[in-house]
Amino acid sequence: MTAPQDEHDWSAIVPTRVGWPNLQRSLPALAAAVGDRGEILVVADNVALAGAELSASVRTVAHTGQRGFAPACNAGARAARGRRLLFVNDDIELEAPTVARLGVALDDPAVAAAGPNVWSERLGRSESGSLLEWRRGVLDTRQDALPANGEWDVPYLTGAAIAVRRDEFFNAGGFDERLAPYYWEDVDLCLRLRRGRRLVVLGDTVARHRHGVTIAAEDPRARRLVNERNRLLVTWQHATPLRLAAHLAWLPLRLAASCLRDRVVVRAWLQALRRRNEPGDGHSYR
Repeated sequence: MTAPQDEHDWSAIVPTRVGWPNLQRSLPALAAAVGDRGEILVVADNVALAGAELSASVRTVAHTGQRGFAPACNAGARAARGRRLLFVNDDIELEAPTVARLGVALDDPAVAAAGPNVWSERLGRSESGSLLEWRRGVLDTRQDALPANGEWDVPYLTGAAIAVRRDEFFNAGGFDERLAPYYWEDVDLCLRLRRGRRLVVLGDTVARHRHGVTIAAEDPRARRLVNERNRLLVTWQHATPLRLAAHLAWLPLRLAASCLRDRVVVRAWLQALRRRNEPGDGHSYR
């Protein structure tokens, strides 16, 4: 996708399923962080923003297709004019120096993507010390505290706040819309972007996260089903032949254990098979 003629340095893309109750707290801090470096795009993910008092520096993008984080972010990216994209949850408050610091990080061609130190108000700690491992035949993730301030390499960046170059985002295929409505989009995108380069967290640049505000009201069992389904889709997408063999070896045991409990993993596996076979490869820009 070619860059628009009136290109900005940054486009901050804020998908929202809640609307103004979240935005009225997060947008002022984001506007201060972006300043005159670019624009802010609020993607209304099947929600009305009528009556919202948005500033002149904020554009709204109406998204009425498949609901979810990945489709909404992709819609914002298509409308963006910035050569760099900053995807920010609508319940994130950025510190003023954040955007400038992320820009410095992305000036290094060895850095594929960068993010601030996301501080969870609910957990009372950072959630940017991400860990990624293969466990019982599937990918497993954990978000932990960073060990200290400074610049840290991580296996993936939390999608609550992630900065990428616009052209590389498009070339990688954008967020995989098969993962809608939420979970694992950040892991998948980072694995596709990395390709031997670095994913860095700026430990002394803090983004405060009202974690879980958007989806906390949804049924926990339904959220677990989505998480397990998307874990399988991302596992299949990124497994080496050896990892795939281990996955297939563990799969009967995982399905049998699920049948003895609540059948969530079985249902997730069936849903993942259907989504994997949807037309196209699930990426918006390939």
